[in-house]
Amino acid sequence: MKSDGQSAYYQAIAGKFLKLRGAPFFLSPRDLEIIAGWEDKRIPLDIVLEGIGRAFDGLRNKSRGTRGLPLSFCEGQVDKAMAQHRDRGAGRRKPASPRAAKQEKARREAAACLGGLPPEDRGLRSLFEAASDILSRPSPDEDALERIDADVDDILWSRATASGREEARARLWREFRNNPPEEISAAARTALLRSARKRQKIPYVSLYYY
Repeated sequence: MKSDGQSAYYQAIAGKFLKLRGAPFFLSPRDLEIIAGWEDKRIPLDIVLEGIGRAFDGLRNKSRGTRGLPLSFCEGQVDKAMAQHRDRGAGRRKPASPRAAKQEKARREAAACLGGLPPEDRGLRSLFEAASDILSRPSPDEDALERIDADVDDILWSRATASGREEARARLWREFRNNPPEEISAAARTALLRSARKRQKIPYVSLYYY
């Protein structure tokens, strides 16, 4: 289980999951990607932990073993816990429709990012200008937003140094050397891009993340 440089969000999720699962006491690259997805979608930590707990409670009720289970086993229960969390919130207030609220939040974040980009950064500026335009429409093209996210990732990856890429891969290789090389490389790219977005305050624009 990794701890150096890892967020409290990751540590708490990994700690609970590994405690409930038992051996092997490490997360796979795929497990790390799942946590990254939850973080990107801004699922609160207590909701993730609640979902993980529910998943293992269900196993105990069925007298099934836990050894070697992947974190993906808990995704369904985390999604259910998040849906219930939203329902509880809807009962306390009358917000805009979930889709409209997501769109507005994504639009604000894209606009804020665009305002912070230097004029000479034409690559990212053009992408976030396009995203802001799409998110301002009554019915945004979600496929186009996903393509913009992919293009942003490609730019950030192209700007990463060779040493930075190798460091990300080596860090995962030391812990998950028994995994297929292509999985380690994919997980290293995901981790590096996630770190770059956070450090440079570059948001996702796809509504999937909101």
